[in-house]
Amino acid sequence: MRLLLVQPDAPAGVGFRTVALPEPLHLEMVAAMVPEHDVRILDMRVDHRLEAVLQSFGPEIVAVTALTPEVYAAQQVLQQVKCFSAEIFTIVGGHHATLVPKDFFLPQVDAVALGEAEVMFRELVEAVTKRRGLSGVPNLIWQNGEGLFIRNASSERCVNLGSLPLPCRDLTESYRNEYFFLFDKPDTSVATSRGCPFRCKFCSVHEFYRGSINQMTPARVLSEIRAVSTDHITFVDDNFLMNCRREDTLADLIKSEGIHKRFSMECRADSVVRHPELVAKWVDIGLYAVLLGLEGGGDKMLKDVNKSCTVETNDQAIRILQENGVIIWGAFIVDPDWTDEDFKLLREYVGRRQITHTQFTILTPLPGTELYRDRQEELLTDDYGCFDTLHAVLPTRLPREKFYQNFADLYRQRDIGPYYELVQAGKMTIEDCRRGKSMLDALATWERYAERDPVLGRKSRHGIDRLPCSPLLETSYPTGAGRNLRPPAPR
Repeated sequence: MRLLLVQPDAPAGVGFRTVALPEPLHLEMVAAMVPEHDVRILDMRVDHRLEAVLQSFGPEIVAVTALTPEVYAAQQVLQQVKCFSAEIFTIVGGHHATLVPKDFFLPQVDAVALGEAEVMFRELVEAVTKRRGLSGVPNLIWQNGEGLFIRNASSERCVNLGSLPLPCRDLTESYRNEYFFLFDKPDTSVATSRGCPFRCKFCSVHEFYRGSINQMTPARVLSEIRAVSTDHITFVDDNFLMNCRREDTLADLIKSEGIHKRFSMECRADSVVRHPELVAKWVDIGLYAVLLGLEGGGDKMLKDVNKSCTVETNDQAIRILQENGVIIWGAFIVDPDWTDEDFKLLREYVGRRQITHTQFTILTPLPGTELYRDRQEELLTDDYGCFDTLHAVLPTRLPREKFYQNFADLYRQRDIGPYYELVQAGKMTIEDCRRGKSMLDALATWERYAERDPVLGRKSRHGIDRLPCSPLLETSYPTGAGRNLRPPAPR
């Protein structure tokens, strides 16, 4: 069976692709589950030849993934596939499809995969290959012959991450030089755990994994690190230092193997504070950058989003990382309700802490999160292209032009002193500084945010054509596996 796995493109305009373009690791892991089949990956962020691949490869199954801002692009990919051949079986999965599956109740979608692919994908491919019915495949919503979408029973099976095959990175080798994380290009993403024990209101991770936490064994992580060809590895776990014993053992294994890589990771501030000795140990084996979820420069902001950290804890984490020579990529959330003074306080906080690499996002109620449920009635738009955390989908206290001017100004470089010190220490090159300035300049132009703003936007409402839901869903109430699946509520 020939399978094509597709990473759709993201909306045009300003976006975080300026500072990072990670490989489609989730698709590489899905491909590894069906080694007996002929599988290819098309990353449409860098390769738009969908029609040509359909013609040359002739896939029998096409599977597409999508985050919220990629929903319309994914819908269009699935439509183009069905226009090419109605016989191709189409599947969509990922975070958005799992949390809001009704957005894919469309004629061009044969099935919606829910949750982790390891639970159901191999069984689904086998059912399609052998032309069996789909009613026995767990964690699946599928379209029957009458155009009704049937929800199958859910599986409670836990994925054993320690026994997973290595991701099929050979399927994206032709794109490898396009993947980067800040100044590290090419870059390889490695995921060693899933889920998060915390309940930040703005985050969908604990919703997707239903509150569970799952980790690979140190030995399994080591086997994947051994197989990586690039000099730099980014651990894409939501909190890499969550299990200090595991990470301590892994550091020992990397050192004993004589592996020489440069590592970046994402951590919570409280994990850093609890285990400063572990930070030092990882620095000794190659850790040089950490994405630190600081979120705000004041305790009220942290409390409002249910972030179980304090500014004092954040400050301690910053100090520990800086004393160990680790570059901090500080991630902050900007509330649409902010005033000029709030923006000023955050700028001053970043300046005082000498955080050279920053990521500012706008508080966004992503579908499926607690924040979305709390503030859904306040939303100014249902255009998913605006849900990229760089556009205010909630009302702003300031005039919107002023809000974006303040937001863009957060990215404006004012003090080159800390960058000079990083160059002197060998942590960055002059070329890195030039690239960094280019990134910051792109994000510091407020008019670029206004282009796709739900109120100020001068382009078409959805950027790309939005596809309507199937008319059948307006009147049908399908039933499957003992559950009623209601159609979308009218707006």
